[in-house]
Amino acid sequence: MKRGTLWLTLGALAAAFWAFRTGQQDPKLDTTDPHLLTTAQYLYHFAKDNDWPAASKQGPFVIGVKDNPALVRIFAENYGTPPIGDQPLLLEELEDEEAAEGMHIFYTDAKGDALQAELNGIGSSPTLVMTRGLEALSKGVTVNLIVHEGLLRYELNQQDADRRGVLVGNRITSWAVTR
Repeated sequence: MKRGTLWLTLGALAAAFWAFRTGQQDPKLDTTDPHLLTTAQYLYHFAKDNDWPAASKQGPFVIGVKDNPALVRIFAENYGTPPIGDQPLLLEELEDEEAAEGMHIFYTDAKGDALQAELNGIGSSPTLVMTRGLEALSKGVTVNLIVHEGLLRYELNQQDADRRGVLVGNRITSWAVTR
């Protein structure tokens, strides 16, 4: 092997090693989840195709996403922040201890006691709560994402939406699945 080729090969190997060694990223930033784009689409359609009480139509329309920066990134890249009706859209990335007060839509991947604590904090405010969890609807979640026939779909808790004063649109109701 020629000296120039050897140095080039060693340089390439060193670069590859460095890239793989430091290329590990926070799993919350992993945008390879095939359901992220669909989840972002649902967030947008839930905002656009449902109706909130008159008192919620002041100021920005707020979508809060807790502990899922990859979903925030995908939503922002694909939808930006278009207005929802007459309200400017505000997409908020919430971290561990931040509350979901004043949100129109709140998305969380929390389960069990953590989910219950978040629901307790929201109370009966007009917030559409969306998550992924087998027993989420019985806990007080409005929309639960599930894989149904190989596709990401959602279940709808109409009683929770009614209790919160969120008028679910016909399109949203017709797309929901039941198990």
